[in-house]
Amino acid sequence: MDSTSHDTARKIRQMFRSRMDGTVAQNMRDKGMEYRVNWGVTMMHLIDLAKEFTPDLHVALELWKDDVRESKLMALLLMPVKEFTPDIAAVWTESLRTQEIAEMAAMILFQHLDYAPQLAYRLISESDTLRQILGYSILSRLIARGEMPDARGLEELADQIKTAMGDGSLAVRHAAYNCFRKLDGCDILADSPFWHALCHDMEQKH
Repeated sequence: MDSTSHDTARKIRQMFRSRMDGTVAQNMRDKGMEYRVNWGVTMMHLIDLAKEFTPDLHVALELWKDDVRESKLMALLLMPVKEFTPDIAAVWTESLRTQEIAEMAAMILFQHLDYAPQLAYRLISESDTLRQILGYSILSRLIARGEMPDARGLEELADQIKTAMGDGSLAVRHAAYNCFRKLDGCDILADSPFWHALCHDMEQKH
């Protein structure tokens, strides 16, 4: 990393401290959202702060290494989409530690990747809870934008949702059900046997 990128990352870290909100941080802890360091900076403030900086690969990579809530979120905001390679994505997904970061990663960055569908299908098939949540969150956002799975993708998604609803953690079941709801009512699924089988299974569970 060059000195300019390092200085930028250091400046950003200092700005977190000046915007800290102890009440927000405590509320997060009360809800079970544990971080090694949490300054309690709201997402709105982080988005405004990110506008002061040009997206930069090296700054984002350095910030992501911090075990700090705000650094992780700012890394997502400042990572240039075109430079976020599958190799970097693999490292980042393996280092997920909280549900908040997984969900925000899908919203801020991962849904915009050219390889987002392929990555999401891989993630929902893994055993790690946070990676599954990230995968379902990516797919939910793609479907909401009208990017529907093809027949093979739908078959895989239906199978994974069915598995998640039966065996997954509460957080994974919630993410999988949200994905199901995004698909529900889409006319394109009217003739899909995979979809009808999933709907029948979901009716039995609810």
